[in-house]
Amino acid sequence: TLPIANGGTNSTSTTFVNMTSNVTGTLPAANGGTGATSYAPGKILQVVESKFTTNTTTSSTSYVVTGHIGTITPSATDSKILVQLSIGNAMVDDSDRNMSISLYRDIAGAGYSEIIGGTDPWFRIRAEASSNTTTGGGTNSFVDSPTSTAACNYQIYFKTDIGTIYYQNSGNDYGLNNMILMEIGA
Repeated sequence: TLPIANGGTNSTSTTFVNMTSNVTGTLPAANGGTGATSYAPGKILQVVESKFTTNTTTSSTSYVVTGHIGTITPSATDSKILVQLSIGNAMVDDSDRNMSISLYRDIAGAGYSEIIGGTDPWFRIRAEASSNTTTGGGTNSFVDSPTSTAACNYQIYFKTDIGTIYYQNSGNDYGLNNMILMEIGA
């Protein structure tokens, strides 16, 4: 029950209520609400990390596997998966070359298919004409909706436009490549 505030007249004009002291009983759930007190939409339900340190190189102009795989099993079909890739140790050796990176997904062993990348890569690392070599990378992310509770495998594929590139160059001390998968509840 909501009492009439001090000075209220029960008219149609605005009446203010002191919500901290003048409200008693059980309040109904807000429009569209469930009344649940423990539900947190958008909550991170699990986190999986996949560090990659294997020396991996290619001269292919078509996407090939890097071997960098992260696996997560969603707890609900309406969960989203945030895929975050940090590249700390890639190398494009020689000027005017590009490394293009694409993200592929396999659900329950059905086979990998590209989910972002292709002609417009998810990630690109370039050695400019003046730099000769680029080592390192950066961080990128993608939100996926696998609509499944089966194991989801995410794998990084890469290709070059010319020459040899290194997804992970274990010949230097610049770090490693790291994939983080986060399940986000709907």
